[in-house]
Amino acid sequence: MGVVSCIKHGVSRDSAYFIMRLGGSVGTEEMDGTFGFEAGDFVDYGGHLDARLVENPAQAPGDIRSMIDGFTKLAIKNSEYRTGNPSLDALTHRMWQRLGQAASMIVRKMLVSAPIIVRFHNDADGSSGAYSLYLSAKEFGSAHSLKTNFVWLMQKGVSYSVFDSENDILIANNYSCIEKPLLVLIDFGTNTDSNLGLKGVRDRFDIVWLDHHPLVPGFAGADLGNYINTWQFGGDSNYTAGLLTAVMCKAFSGVDTSEFEGASLIGDYSSYATSAGYDMSSLLDFITSDLQAIYGPGKSNVTPQEIESIISDRDRSRELLEYANIKLEEAIDRGINSIKRYSLKNSNLAVLDFEEVRSEDSKYPLPGRFASKLLDKLDDMGMTRTILVVSVGAYLLMRIDRELCKELDLLKIMNEMKSRYPDDISGGGGHRCAGSIKLRYKELSKDMTGSLVNLIKSELGPNINAVP
Repeated sequence: MGVVSCIKHGVSRDSAYFIMRLGGSVGTEEMDGTFGFEAGDFVDYGGHLDARLVENPAQAPGDIRSMIDGFTKLAIKNSEYRTGNPSLDALTHRMWQRLGQAASMIVRKMLVSAPIIVRFHNDADGSSGAYSLYLSAKEFGSAHSLKTNFVWLMQKGVSYSVFDSENDILIANNYSCIEKPLLVLIDFGTNTDSNLGLKGVRDRFDIVWLDHHPLVPGFAGADLGNYINTWQFGGDSNYTAGLLTAVMCKAFSGVDTSEFEGASLIGDYSSYATSAGYDMSSLLDFITSDLQAIYGPGKSNVTPQEIESIISDRDRSRELLEYANIKLEEAIDRGINSIKRYSLKNSNLAVLDFEEVRSEDSKYPLPGRFASKLLDKLDDMGMTRTILVVSVGAYLLMRIDRELCKELDLLKIMNEMKSRYPDDISGGGGHRCAGSIKLRYKELSKDMTGSLVNLIKSELGPNINAVP
């Protein structure tokens, strides 16, 4: 027996029907899997179909929903995943129940072939989380003969905007299912700039939101049942969103994602980072940056399937990694020669216009990644306890040396700037040691950079000298 659990409506072709194929009667809670077929193949299916579900899949009988509950419960594992790091594993223990609930939601949607829209931040952390989810869902789908409907969208901004929500609703409108569509957000959006976008999808979607950015007052997403943030459980940003996503996936999949967990820790400069995943972190940074150079003209999105095609090709991966390292070193060398340095009380301040180092033939490295790598280089050169300000277009990026970050709260500085210049600043966010301010107009960059520098000086101590 089979029942139609989801229909993808066709525009220029026939609709696709997704069937829950059952091994016995509805009450036996035996499920062979789900599969899809075109409307033209409908008459060729040999099982029994519930015509009511074909016409209106949202009106699934209660016994079908109970059966889905049973399938989902059986699929979730109780044993906690352990990285081997006691501090990380202690935090995982505190989050495990909530992570299991989020995993159950994802499993439930896969079982009925409901649309699952995954948005992930375009850096090593966000993309490693999305790729871990992709690998886990792929393994789970194969093991249970499932036909899933994932849509992967790479997120360049730090907020979930109204435009994002409208786009996701348009995607979901292509489906009729016995379950709500699912929206998964990885490594971005924990700020008040996401509130309007969230308002548009809150009732339309079930939502799984995985993040490690500090919670800000007024953020409307923290009360979502499957909003999981490391800060809510006594952790901080060092437990990265990529790791958080990979650990959640262990509740339903046994696929090895350790390399990508390590890449996420390195990519976001976690204090838990080791050498594991170093090259993968650099590769993910690159292949989510210079899209047109890697994938061709007009490219604006990267899917895990495309990442997989590169990772699985060792020669291609090695070639891209070598190229990325060369371009990064070139940009850092130009940056070292272009920064303006200030010596402050027990600390340093470095200021740079990214336009002075931007490469004309490559979009790699992106400004945020460049700023983090440049700060590392300054530290290697002996310029420790440094705060770095990089201006690029309508953004002011800030990075703080880990030692200085223990004493200086970057979020406090950003909030003070927003308070002083509400007409000039439209948003921003980040971590305690890394963040950005978004200006309303790029023409404000010079003046706002000066104001930010003066505020930092007042926080760190009087200016002693400037080195041009």
